[in-house]
Amino acid sequence: MKIDFSKVQIKDIEGNAQTVDISKELGNMMYLNAQDIAVADLGHDIYHKKEVELNKEQAQNVKVFVEQGFKAILKRELIPILDSIQ
Repeated sequence: MKIDFSKVQIKDIEGNAQTVDISKELGNMMYLNAQDIAVADLGHDIYHKKEVELNKEQAQNVKVFVEQGFKAILKRELIPILDSIQ
């Protein structure tokens, strides 16, 4: 599944939709903190390409960094998408 990390939709407390760009923050976090070269390379792609095709294993790797580095408002929207990738 392709995900564009520069266009993540979140909702504020009143339910208003908003688009946020997390590509640089997420990509940099993954690149600098990954223990695995493939995960670091994925972080590099997210940072530079913004929209990437993820398989199930990659989605779960991204999820680890989302859970560690982002606030609940973003987790609420992004984690179900990552979990749905087969």
